[in-house]
Amino acid sequence: MAAHKIQKIMKIITLTIALIFSLGAWSQTFEIAEGQFPYNDIIEWKGMGALLMSSDPSGNTRQVNLTLIGAQETSIWDQKFNPRGKEYYYISSENARYVYFIDNLELENGKVYFSQLNSAGNIKKTSVAIGTAVKKLGSYDYNNLELINIVVTDKALVFHHRYEDKKSKSVVEIATFVTHHNFLPYSVELGKIPYELLKDENYGHWEYIGFTGDEIYFAARDFKNKEKGWSVQAFTSKGKPKVGHFIVAPDGLIPIENIGFGTTGKYYLEDKNTIETGLLTQINGNFYLVGGQRQSDTGAEISLFELAGGEWKKLNEMRLSYFIEKKKLKLGIYPMNEGVGYHLDHNGYNKVSLISYTSNEESAHNDFTERTIYNPSSVFERKNKEEFTVILPVGLLTFNTNQLNQAGAVKFELKQR
Repeated sequence: MAAHKIQKIMKIITLTIALIFSLGAWSQTFEIAEGQFPYNDIIEWKGMGALLMSSDPSGNTRQVNLTLIGAQETSIWDQKFNPRGKEYYYISSENARYVYFIDNLELENGKVYFSQLNSAGNIKKTSVAIGTAVKKLGSYDYNNLELINIVVTDKALVFHHRYEDKKSKSVVEIATFVTHHNFLPYSVELGKIPYELLKDENYGHWEYIGFTGDEIYFAARDFKNKEKGWSVQAFTSKGKPKVGHFIVAPDGLIPIENIGFGTTGKYYLEDKNTIETGLLTQINGNFYLVGGQRQSDTGAEISLFELAGGEWKKLNEMRLSYFIEKKKLKLGIYPMNEGVGYHLDHNGYNKVSLISYTSNEESAHNDFTERTIYNPSSVFERKNKEEFTVILPVGLLTFNTNQLNQAGAVKFELKQR
């Protein structure tokens, strides 16, 4: 047989083998064996994987078992924690190497109790005296602090409270930063806003908007030099202020009811929605704004802007065909590395999706469910309600939630995107 014919046959064989392996890698199903109890819940730790959860169905013990699932055929690690009560609150965010399970939203004798979980699977249970840290700012009664939000950044767990100072007829905004490694609390005053000023729609409360490294950002709607916008202030994880600045708002934005989106403390609090002209956020060193704009008598769009050189540049938009002006847009956002995830509830449209940082790039629109809050990757691919999807560097991990609360092993499927 001629040498060139042998080479041709070998090439065909090689290509066939490569095709078989590529098809095999395209979709892979694997099982996770049942632990002490049937799995009863699943949540996402974005960038890490899916956390399977199980607990004693009889309620004899409060222990919660955690199993991290990623791209491999076995669990990455198993861990457990013991909440103080039946309720606990999962706090996570993009680019944070820690997640938290908070035991109490309202302070108990000035303290908050929680379990901290890091990416290696190590867990620490402790409490922090936030009331003591706040008292260092002045004669504030911690029993009268109103919780506004709890967020986790790469360097700290952050609590945002408000205090009604009736004597000065103002609202005091307070942030407390709890460092991950030693759990030391550092409280700062974000600002003191007179009651009268809050009656003017040009001014608003301080809100957490994001972080990059050890810069943790807050912003408040403001009016300066005859222009509408936001005053922005960053702090370190030890409460040291960075240089603040004012960002001018783009023109033509319509009112939005901020309903929140993502596993932050704000989601677990009732009646904390606010009316905004746009939702400002900060991630990976950049400022972004998601706002509503009229396009016609019957249409509008959700637009994503990036602040570049002091000017707002539109990156992308999502059209609303049937906009009703008498009904405010109910919108919540969750900043991610790929784009800004959002939950929009307006005129029968109650879905989650992603506005990409890449112009003209479209995303799937999936029905909103309560489980969506714990599954930020659900905005990337079209899926059924019962599916739980997690974006991993190597592909898409999917799980059918109908398997929960059933005895026996559970199945995951890993697909290439």
